[in-house]
Amino acid sequence: MSKEEHQQAPPPAPSAPGIFDPARLYHVAICVHSVAETAHFYEEKFGIGPFWFRDVDYPTATFHGEVAGYRGRRGFAQLGPLLLELVEPVAGRTIHEPFLKEKGEGLHHLGFEVDNLSEAIAEAEQRGFRMTQTFRRPDGSGFAYFDSDTIGGTVFEIVEKPRQKG
Repeated sequence: MSKEEHQQAPPPAPSAPGIFDPARLYHVAICVHSVAETAHFYEEKFGIGPFWFRDVDYPTATFHGEVAGYRGRRGFAQLGPLLLELVEPVAGRTIHEPFLKEKGEGLHHLGFEVDNLSEAIAEAEQRGFRMTQTFRRPDGSGFAYFDSDTIGGTVFEIVEKPRQKG
């Protein structure tokens, strides 16, 4: 990239950022073979942490439109204003396993918070994205991944966080 290209003004932002609003980006996820080993390395070498861990089980998650379910391990650490998520697939069909096999460990997705998952999925599909994996909780919250990695190599995820029980 030439110096002139690098100094050009960015294109104008869309009038409404919609579901992929940069202000609602809240996590960055890295697919890894071992959450424990990666977290230890990041803590020791980079001072990132402390990490907290959890096993996840999404028995009704879809994989390319079909119920497939999967289990995995997650490691989380606060990274400034963002949450760093380490993703380790354990069992079942998930978009994370082929990523690891084809590309190896690395940046997998950016997670954006949305207020209404159903409306956000509809908006993403209107923009031409295909949903590759999704999971919904009984309260309607959940997450969905899209095929945004066809250019740029990074998956975008939308997340409606669980509703607070009142």
